[in-house]
Amino acid sequence: MNADSARSGIIALALLIVQFLSVPASAQYDTIAISILDSVSIKIGELETCSFRYVSEFDIYNSEFGLITHSETGEVYLKAPGKMFVEKKGDRGHKVFAGDGSSYTLYSYDKNRYATVKTELNMIEFIDSLSSRFGIEFPGVDVFYPDFTDNILMTSDNLIFLGLGNVNGNDCYHVAGSRDGMTFQYWISAEGSYTPVKLTVVYTSLEGDPRYSIEYIDWKGNSAIDDSIFEFKVPEGAQLIKLSEVKNNIEK
Repeated sequence: MNADSARSGIIALALLIVQFLSVPASAQYDTIAISILDSVSIKIGELETCSFRYVSEFDIYNSEFGLITHSETGEVYLKAPGKMFVEKKGDRGHKVFAGDGSSYTLYSYDKNRYATVKTELNMIEFIDSLSSRFGIEFPGVDVFYPDFTDNILMTSDNLIFLGLGNVNGNDCYHVAGSRDGMTFQYWISAEGSYTPVKLTVVYTSLEGDPRYSIEYIDWKGNSAIDDSIFEFKVPEGAQLIKLSEVKNNIEK
């Protein structure tokens, strides 16, 4: 697929673009870039199940050595309306988060302790609540938000389609943008599925301009996922704790 054919195919989708009446007056948007991101939201909105592996890297500034890059790998399983399993391993430890939509367990292999949380919130609201209150991170879930494209439009200064790129042999639509304090880039599959392939963010307002990146690997949508994967069994002898505020929780 060449860039001209990619662009011509996307132009048709641009006619379906969402109305953005609340965006900043000075913002500049490439309608093709918006159409690509909108197609991501549409495709993901059609999913009943989803699974993927990921590899992420993130920089933390050190006054003596500058930016130190840390890494993490993991796997994610989601099943509507609220089943979720996330396992991640990296510089900040080995953790599992699993639940059936009403009750969830967070377990740290390194510290052999766990916490349980009950909720009546939907999955997105619950993720937001855990992230803001307790600092628990869910890698790669931004694209699952129903207002994914609208939020980018309302908060970004600009958005541009850069043509075709390639990530690990996958042809991708390459989209970039900026907002206060950061720049970002998305690589979206150009094979018709509009699945996310890679995301990078540079935090320009922080010392050293630290970078975060995540690659989505082996993305599978609407494939069978056995419910048993969401029933994580805490190892015998693990310590039950109560989640506290961000600075003290089990994630740290």
